[in-house]
Amino acid sequence: KQWYQAVVSTQSTGNYSLNDIENGVLRGNRKGMVDLTRPFSSNDPRSAVAVKEVDPRIHFALNCGSKGCPPIRVYTADKLDSQLTRATKGFLGGGGCEVDGETKRVSLSPILKWYSVDFGRSEVEMLKWLCKFIGHTEKGRLLQEMIDTKQYRVVWQSYDWGLNH
Repeated sequence: KQWYQAVVSTQSTGNYSLNDIENGVLRGNRKGMVDLTRPFSSNDPRSAVAVKEVDPRIHFALNCGSKGCPPIRVYTADKLDSQLTRATKGFLGGGGCEVDGETKRVSLSPILKWYSVDFGRSEVEMLKWLCKFIGHTEKGRLLQEMIDTKQYRVVWQSYDWGLNH
């Protein structure tokens, strides 16, 4: 946790740790999964650079170095939108979202639970958001059917905190 709070960047608005960048800037000054408070207070000048609308796809691009994280990739400003979409589809299609039509079970990465507020105000909103990225697959068709019939049960996968080297 300490390394995540260390200053990694200094800008005209102030110093930024990795936590400040993720939760303060990219998540619109929302509490992190283990934080009791928001990164920036209301009078903190850094709050001016916080995004107004959170793009949940960031969670499939950010990486803490554990095996449960999305793969490490390089992102560029001119291709960011398509790269975030690709990362999201890759993570969800690579095991981050499993759908079992027989048991009506949706098995999800805990990343979606930890940052659930970024994916919607309810479980069904989160599932509908996921459908946007897996919709044209058998998994997506099954998930949409389960949402439409309100017959599903969400379970959370275990998270691998082992070091991804």
